[in-house]
Amino acid sequence: MYSLRRKLFSQNFLYKRKLVKKLVLKSSIGKNDLVLEIGPGKGIITQKLINQAKQVIAVEIDGYWYKYLQNKFINVKNINLYKADILDFQLPSSPYKVFANIPFSIEGKIIRKLIGSYNPPEDCYLVMMKELAYRLCAPYKENMFSVMHKPWFDFSIYHHFERTDFVPVPSVDVVILRFKKQDNPLISRKERKDYQDLVRLGFNQGLPLMKNLKNKFGLKKTSSAFNKIGIRKDIKPSYLSLSQWIKLYSELC
Repeated sequence: MYSLRRKLFSQNFLYKRKLVKKLVLKSSIGKNDLVLEIGPGKGIITQKLINQAKQVIAVEIDGYWYKYLQNKFINVKNINLYKADILDFQLPSSPYKVFANIPFSIEGKIIRKLIGSYNPPEDCYLVMMKELAYRLCAPYKENMFSVMHKPWFDFSIYHHFERTDFVPVPSVDVVILRFKKQDNPLISRKERKDYQDLVRLGFNQGLPLMKNLKNKFGLKKTSSAFNKIGIRKDIKPSYLSLSQWIKLYSELC
């Protein structure tokens, strides 16, 4: 059944209960929290979340595992189980956290749904491919995604797995990506669209930043902003720090 699930949904399952318990215990999830789990499968993570959180929402697309979980947790009061595609599922309207081992094939779509929602999670732990997780954290050099979302979220690597922690064994390295909503965002929510539009424009076609921005804001205004912030005229957008992007937004918008 695991191999069929992997073929359909590109998902590898954690099976070491002690490891799962350790990871959930050291998370920020507490007895007053509502937690969303995506793709619970056999329910190993689910069981630990039930023990630690006030309420668990588990969203499972696979009919086999949905029925399995219904039977497994039939007498459990603090779980709401849904058979649904998470990409079509309505996220909670009240504060919530996420802890999930998500399918590799749609991990980017899931992250965009969570981060881009009207009510994003307070704190989120996602088991996912290391390569994408590191691109989102951007520890060495920023990229369009990291610059677009870091004003509102803190990204970090929560845990590095061994490949043998999973069944079937994945062909790629796997980590837990954590992103936490900032208590004091660097840019207000009402300015989010304008800021992200600037970032998209700046990263357009991989051209130097000045070339992308001067057509909209004019050469004089753009040059003045670059000089004030101390940005080279030939710089590529990925070489700006987050603080420089925020200053640039303040100067141009």
